Amino acid sequence: MVTAAARAGRRHAAPIVAVAVVVSAAASAVEMIVDAVTHRASLPVSLLGHLGTSSVSLLGVVFLSGFLGRLVGEAEHGRTHASVTEVLRTLPWGRLIRGDLLVVVIVTIGLIALVIPGLVAILYLAVVGPVIEIENCPAVAALRRSAHLVRQRVWPVAALATLPTIAASQIPAAFPHPASTGEVLAFLGIRIGEALVEAALGLVTVELCYRLIQLDAASRAAILTAASQPQPAAPCPRPGRPGHPARPPHED
Repeated sequence: MVTAAARAGRRHAAPIVAVAVVVSAAASAVEMIVDAVTHRASLPVSLLGHLGTSSVSLLGVVFLSGFLGRLVGEAEHGRTHASVTEVLRTLPWGRLIRGDLLVVVIVTIGLIALVIPGLVAILYLAVVGPVIEIENCPAVAALRRSAHLVRQRVWPVAALATLPTIAASQIPAAFPHPASTGEVLAFLGIRIGEALVEAALGLVTVELCYRLIQLDAASRAAILTAASQPQPAAPCPRPGRPGHPARPPHED
């Protein structure tokens, strides 16, 4: 899975880096502007500004995830080539946004409820976005589908998607918001680096989702094949006394 993701990354390195940098720089710029404008603003204005920041960030994440899904599908799974503008036009934006929001709500509730349920939710909902894009699922159905796929391969998903994603999400918390020009440049550099890490993790997650779908299809096919094969009939015992073998019929 990692090798296939790396091949897709090498084949499309330039557009991946370009999209990741643009998305990260745009989200970071909006975040810094909102922080500067709402620094001394009233609570409603501050909340509105942070809602706008979160919305821009979510749109960037959705677009990057969908773009990576298209690239992996093209490089490894025979899907047709799609340009950046085609991805922008054809992505199922509504379903992807609803799916991401549902995941955030479920994980947040789980983390509040003694942390462990939230970590379990992060694990089982790891491929919701790729499932929506690959299988064209509605948002709620994608939650169930992700849980079903992950349940069959828990440890590979935890090692390749969940734990690296949790670790990458802690990068911004380690650095304070910028206050000077030098800090702004450093902040942008850190966020761009974070975006490249997230792009690499996104490639692995998309390829992981493709493999989980293939394994699930193979498992279903094996079950149907076994069910369709005729079962041998049980031999019909000849009547006889209990504990004694039946004697062959007497021939005249």
